[in-house]
Order: sequence, then structure tokens, then C-alpha cells
Amino acid sequence: MNYGRYQILREVGRGSMGVVYQARDPQIDRMVALKVLRQDRVSTDAFVKRFLKEAKVIGRLSHPNIVTIYDVGEEQGNVYIAMEFLEGKSLSDILLEKHPAPKEVMEIGVQIAETLDYAHSKGVIHRDIKPSNIIIAPDGRIRITDFGIARIEDSTATLHTQAGEILGTPAYMSPEQVSGQQVDGRSDIFSLGVILYEMTTGARPFGGKGNTLASMFNDIIRVTPPEPFITSSLVPKKLSALIMKALQKGPEKRFQTGRELAEALRECARKTEPPANINIPAAEKKKNYGMPIAVTIAVAILAVGIYYLYSHMKEPGQRRAVKQQNALPPKEMSTVPVLGPKQDKTLTVPAPESAINRKPAEETIVKKEMAPPPSAVHEQRQPAYPRGTEVKKQAPLRTATKPASMLVPLTLRSTPQGASVYIDDSVKGKTPLTLMISTGKHRIRLSMAGYRDAGRQIVIEETMEYPLMFNLTSVNASGE
Repeated sequence: MNYGRYQILREVGRGSMGVVYQARDPQIDRMVALKVLRQDRVSTDAFVKRFLKEAKVIGRLSHPNIVTIYDVGEEQGNVYIAMEFLEGKSLSDILLEKHPAPKEVMEIGVQIAETLDYAHSKGVIHRDIKPSNIIIAPDGRIRITDFGIARIEDSTATLHTQAGEILGTPAYMSPEQVSGQQVDGRSDIFSLGVILYEMTTGARPFGGKGNTLASMFNDIIRVTPPEPFITSSLVPKKLSALIMKALQKGPEKRFQTGRELAEALRECARKTEPPANINIPAAEKKKNYGMPIAVTIAVAILAVGIYYLYSHMKEPGQRRAVKQQNALPPKEMSTVPVLGPKQDKTLTVPAPESAINRKPAEETIVKKEMAPPPSAVHEQRQPAYPRGTEVKKQAPLRTATKPASMLVPLTLRSTPQGASVYIDDSVKGKTPLTLMISTGKHRIRLSMAGYRDAGRQIVIEETMEYPLMFNLTSVNASGE
């Protein structure tokens, strides 16, 4: 099977938009990766544009850590991109095989951060940074692939994502991506933070096993995961703090550029490196290491001997007296409030002997009988206690707190498309639209010129995902 002049050898990957093959270019006898748009996507013009956009994005980038584009073509309805064939493994495959050491995590992180910094400087936001899009060559060099949903930040770009549209891989999305907001390079920094967290702890920070998409989105927006050094004692605290900064919910609180993150990773690697080995002659090694061990053993034997002699020299009565003397606690002091008509003083008096021997774990208070003030006559009376009665403190009753509402993805479509969406009388964008909405009751209304408004009231639950379809009725068709 061929696509254009390219001879297909084998399939190497498959995604939501296309299939990747290892192929050969016979004209120059070069191995290439051929990415072919899936047939079920070819019929949609928007998908064809988005697919070919990857070639346009990568075409403006020239970096040793970014895959190279060779050719773009279309033949008999098949749209394809020929790009550099990369030797190596994806980071996702590597994470299935082993748990990288902190040093390796930092080395990979530096490369990704610097590559992202370059792409951002050219106005390209990747928006889908994840382990499967990071290829690691046998020499340790990384390559970033799959710029299919990247965004170009310039005034001439026409393929911008509209507000409210959610694109990317959920587990690695930034809070602003999940919310359907406009993103910049700091969104890719958050995604890299998720990768670093996964590499150091062996688990993703958001969306555990069995979680719904809604609960994952809610975690990304609202939940702070435990610091990596808590999950794994092998993670240096400085590296852990660095990762948590990359995962800050607010973009302004993260590293602001890839270069800033790369420099922080390098500094962290320098401070966590073990000291260099020092060549010590064999004689000195014996002197420096053998002697301390011998001295330690001798001191331990001497200490055991002294303890044995001391414990057997004293008579039983003497040991008993010493034990009782050591057990006597110092005299405690207690405070008793003394109230008068115009005073509120506290006197310090010696504690009674009975108080000295009571259990220290029990916290007690002394209540004194007092006549209630006139204003308290009609209040609920508390049980009276005789003077000097000891009463254990009662823990305050815990009041139930109302759980916070979650955010759930809501997808709205209409026929025809382009209708304005109002949720609770607030405009959110135009269909088709995917956005995050809080659980509970909401009023939804769609409006479009020449069509009657359509609306409904819905109740959003946290365990469900909501696609809604509206068929708009033409004003002319209704006779108005």
C-alpha cells in the first residue's frame, strides 16, 4: 500500500485524528513517519484544516528537539504529512517499564522546558504536552511531536480555538484549558508539571482509577495533590517544591517561561548531586575509617559494663528510694478566678495534693457556683455542680458543612450551528460549545437571528457528562 510516492512498511501508532505509519521515500531512500488523516475525518472540512495545521505549525519551527516536517500531500481523498521518523521510545512506554531516578527526571525536564521555551518564543503553544508525545532517543535526547492542536499566537492566524472549546488530553490539561479559556505558554508549563509529578511519584496528580471526567476536571481546577516528596521519600524536597510551583492553579503563580523552569531544574540538579569521590591512599583509609569503628565498639562495651556495675552496687531499698524520688512530680500551681463586684482577678495558689497524683492526660476544669445575671434568667439553665467538682471538658459539636459544588463538562450543539448560548442569563459563546458548569439547577437558552429561541432548565449532577442538542425552528417556518 502506498500514499503518494511513500511505501508503507508498518503501522506504528493510531490516534483520534490519524494513523502513523513507518514508510520509505524511494526518491531519496529515506525512512519517514507518514501521518494519514482517518477516513471518517476527511469528510469534515474543519478536521482537514486542523490536521494540515500541524504541518504549518512545525514548518515555522526549527529545533533539534522538535520533529521535522518533510512533505504534505493529498491523493484520492487521503491527506497525509511526511515527517522525520524517530528512533527511540515514547516517555509513556518508558514509564511503564521503570521509575526514573530524580537525576533523570531533571535531565528530561530541562530538555522539554527549553524546547517549549523556543516554541513559545515563536508564538506556538503546544496544548497537548503528555508522555506519549515525548520521544526519547537512545542517546537520551528528547523530541516533541504531535502539534495537531497547537495554537499560533499571531494576528494572521485564522485557526484559533474559540472561547469555551476544550482541546487536549484531560489528565494533562491546565485549569484554564479545562475551563475553556484562552491559554498561553504557561498552560504548557502546567502540563509539564503533571509529567514531572508522574515521573517522580509513579502516579498522575489528577484523575485516579475509576474517576469520571467530571471529577478529574474538578480536581484539576480545585484540588492540590500531595507533594511528591511525601509520596516518595526518594524525591528531593527542592525538586518537589519546583514541581508544585509548576502545578499552581493560577498561571501567574507558575514559572512564567520554559527557560525559567529549565534553570530551576538545573540549579536543583546541582544542589542534589552527591559530592565527588576523593582518592584516598589505602593506608589513610584504614586510619580514617578503621579507627573510628574500633573506638565506637570500645565505648559501647565500656558503657554496658558501667551500667551493669551501677545497677548491682545499690541495695534494693536504695534503688526503690531513688525510683520513688524520681517519680515525685514538682509541686504544681493552679489558677482560680476570684470575682468581685468590680474586679476580675486571678490568684495563683499551690495545687492540692490530690491534683498532683491525677492522670496528666485528663484535662479538667473547676466550676464555681455563681448566681446567674438577671439577663440570663430566661435562658436555658446548665446543670449545677458543687464547688470543687472536677468535670471533663466536652469536645465542641461538629457542624455539618455543605459540600462545595463541582464543575462538570457541558457540551452544547445546535442545528444550525452558531447560536448564542445563555446560561442563567449570562452569554457563554456560540454553538458548538463545551464548557465547565457547576452542579445544580441552570437555565439554558439558545438564540439566533431568524430562529425562535430554544431553552430548557436542567439539573447537573457530578457523576454525569452532559451533551445537549437543540433543533432551532425558523421564524418563517412557523408563519411569523
